[in-house]
Amino acid sequence: MKKNLMIVESPAKARTIGKLLGAGTTVLASMGHVNDLPQRELGVDLSHDFKPEYVLTPNGKKVMKSLKDAAKSADTVYLATDPDREGEAIAWHLQNLLKGSTKAPFHRIAYHEITRSAIDNAFAHPGQVELPLVDAQQARRVLDRLVGYQVSPLLWRNVEKDTSAGRVQSVALRLIVDREREINAFVPVEFWNLDAVFSPSSAPTIRLKTRLNRLNGKKANVPDGASAQALESALQSKGVVHQVSAITSTPRLQHPAPPFTTSTMQQAAGSALRFGTSQTMSVAQQLYEGIDLGGTTSGLITYMRTDSVNVAKEAQDAALAFISKTYGAKFVPATPNRYRSGKSAQEAHEAIRPTNVERTPDSVAPYLTAQQLKLYKLIWTRFVASQMASAKQVDHAIEISSQGGDLKTLSLACAGKTPGVECTFRAAARETTFPGYLTVYSMKDLGQEDEMDNLTGSLPELTEGALCILQDLKKEQCFTQPPNRYSEAALVKALEANGVGRPSTFASIVKTILDRKYVEKEKSSLRPTELGFRVNDFLVAQFPELFDVGFTAQMEGELDAIEEGQVNWVAMLHEFYDKFQKWLASGGARPTPASLTAEAMDELLKCFPDEFPFDPPMAGARRIYNDATFVQNLRKRIEEKGEKPNERQAAAFLGMVARYASRHPELVSKAEALGLGTQLQAQIAANSAAEERRQSAPEKLALEPELQELINAMKKLEFEAPVTRGKRTYDDGKFYRSLARQATTSQALSEPQREALKKLAQKYARKLPCLPEIAAKLGWNTAETVGETGEGATGAAASSEATVQPEAISPENAALCEKLIALTKQVTEWNPPTTRGRRVFDDKKFAMSLVEQYENRGVLSPRQLDALAKTLGRYASQLPEGSLDGAAPVETAPAAPTAPLGVVDEVCPKCGQPLKRISFRGRTFLGCTGYPKCKFTKRG
Repeated sequence: MKKNLMIVESPAKARTIGKLLGAGTTVLASMGHVNDLPQRELGVDLSHDFKPEYVLTPNGKKVMKSLKDAAKSADTVYLATDPDREGEAIAWHLQNLLKGSTKAPFHRIAYHEITRSAIDNAFAHPGQVELPLVDAQQARRVLDRLVGYQVSPLLWRNVEKDTSAGRVQSVALRLIVDREREINAFVPVEFWNLDAVFSPSSAPTIRLKTRLNRLNGKKANVPDGASAQALESALQSKGVVHQVSAITSTPRLQHPAPPFTTSTMQQAAGSALRFGTSQTMSVAQQLYEGIDLGGTTSGLITYMRTDSVNVAKEAQDAALAFISKTYGAKFVPATPNRYRSGKSAQEAHEAIRPTNVERTPDSVAPYLTAQQLKLYKLIWTRFVASQMASAKQVDHAIEISSQGGDLKTLSLACAGKTPGVECTFRAAARETTFPGYLTVYSMKDLGQEDEMDNLTGSLPELTEGALCILQDLKKEQCFTQPPNRYSEAALVKALEANGVGRPSTFASIVKTILDRKYVEKEKSSLRPTELGFRVNDFLVAQFPELFDVGFTAQMEGELDAIEEGQVNWVAMLHEFYDKFQKWLASGGARPTPASLTAEAMDELLKCFPDEFPFDPPMAGARRIYNDATFVQNLRKRIEEKGEKPNERQAAAFLGMVARYASRHPELVSKAEALGLGTQLQAQIAANSAAEERRQSAPEKLALEPELQELINAMKKLEFEAPVTRGKRTYDDGKFYRSLARQATTSQALSEPQREALKKLAQKYARKLPCLPEIAAKLGWNTAETVGETGEGATGAAASSEATVQPEAISPENAALCEKLIALTKQVTEWNPPTTRGRRVFDDKKFAMSLVEQYENRGVLSPRQLDALAKTLGRYASQLPEGSLDGAAPVETAPAAPTAPLGVVDEVCPKCGQPLKRISFRGRTFLGCTGYPKCKFTKRG
């Protein structure tokens, strides 16, 4: 019997297909990618057309032996990975790794659903690996590696350790940060709505609710309360005529939305089910890979990573038959619905749909989890609705014109400069005469309806020209609202609209920026963190072109062109790389290290004979840099040991070559002959940029004897233990040692370094008896910067959040310091820490930090003394009676005056009640004393 081996990606898919095919075919899983770029190296040979240097992944190491053993005994190997770029690349790698272990032929088979008929059809039409898809995946992988590998170290040095940049994730972060800044910069604009209730003179019982729509034929925009009050008074004056001026009924067709793509499914699941993008894709994967339906196992939906809205003819015919049988023939469209996919969509792919429309959500509910059922129902109803007839609706509108009376003489800037105002009030409603697809699926359920969808029903029957009576008139103050923050679903929509990312990457993009703490979820919205702001601002400032939304979309388009066989992937990478090197140099990064072979380096080393005029050795922060010794060591490594230089050595050597290139032109010609001309020119530019930064850096001042004396005295200090705040750790001892090493090596410190040393010394002033004398000689101000938290400004000793303005301590407060510190040491039993929201309050930790600060510095601020006294008040039973009497610090400066709160000499333009000044959430404004009946507010 013929033995077939079928390789898929996941174990779950392998189990489902194995049950469908039976014993004749062995189905194994590759566990995702088996080959990838190395984790700790660039893994791209820049000297040989960006050739990737693949290594086995951790999963690849686990499964390759069993896959090779199975391939040896197979008659045919079927590569059945996912039908997209990543799946094609996995199939290509599997074939390359297995072809040495078997003589069996390899076939690539593709399917978009896991059903017996789809698998049988795939076996009946085997093909080969499509290399353009593999090229597109390789190009994308190399692009991402080049960007991440080179830009991320800049973030570590300039922003924070363990941060990273991504070609696409950083653009997504930029969208979120830009939106947040747009919200913060938003200035609300006041406007007023006027809502009127009219009744026909001939039928006073009919009441028609309307809203002011136009003033003198132009869109109504009532900007303030005074204008609204004037309109209200004029409309209620004698002589005003209210008359029906227009009645319209406009038929319309409401067409169904197309079946889901990846992004629209994520958006709908986010809106209707409150699923995150990763959660949506995880549940969809389960539905695709197969569900046990009580004896039979089958995939319930088609492949869930797609940007196509195509539907197979067989599936469409089955859906139309189901619709006719279930809902009636009139719900079947006259011609089957057709939808147009986006430019980048692969026409061979299908939309996300149920594999069998007869499997209704109710019929499979017993076999699904709650989340699986919710998503399956969403997919099923969207697909069925997409194949149904359009809904027939009628948009009704009635307009009532008000003119005459005091409106004749009214002058309003919002209605034109000339006297006389005609007001047009409008009522609208949408009536559904045939529900069509709305029987099963409504955009309103997803919050994606338009304004008219909320105005369902019909309007009373009136005749044009009929006179009306104004029954009621209300005015309402409103303010324009800032744009909403992105939700996960809205971000996916924005990425897709901007051409950034693809179906297989949307969820991972969102997950990455959340996992890295660049963004946090606030309810269902995405809000950039402080770290996210800093990462984004640095990247946009240093690499504006690289992280531009338009450029990223252009690169995605080029990857699509590679996939279609229209662009050569190596040529595209060369074009990108040349620009990238220039951006790196201008942004302060080292160019991508060259993939130097031992032979290429040996040729370059010949340009540095023993008599070469090397620069003198140069002292760095931790070592002496000697070019002559470096060259000797490299030559020895290559000639005697035959070792290839590692990337770090290659980068250092290229940097050294660039430094000598202007003085020795033969280095440039030699590099160009070896194919290293681009890297060398980029390194020369990077060296030049680094030199400019060094020239513009703060000048280091020669070390005075007094400063050296202070550094020597601080060697004996016992520094506080390191303190961690968030992701950062502040270590006074480590920071001091780095300053001391710098001072010893270069005999100079920059102004910021001197200031940091000064603050660190002040923190330990009580343990440095020599400090007052040294400070006087150096001209330092001995008035100290006092830490508010008791933890001090560790590290750079300069945390702006933890300091108050310098001030001398008063005698009263000095005595109080001694008293409170002594009382603190008498407390033996402390309350356990408590949590309020995200903050942890620990009395013992707080009090001991103040004791440590006082013992180091001999000073506490009035605010710290007050906080310590209040804390000790909770432990009065452990202290001598009356010991806390008078334990209040003397304030050294009065509080800044603020505007008085309470009733002001101004009345509400809406109801005439007095206004009062209110402070709420850090914002001061004027509000009506008639609240809650009157909700008028204004700035003030």
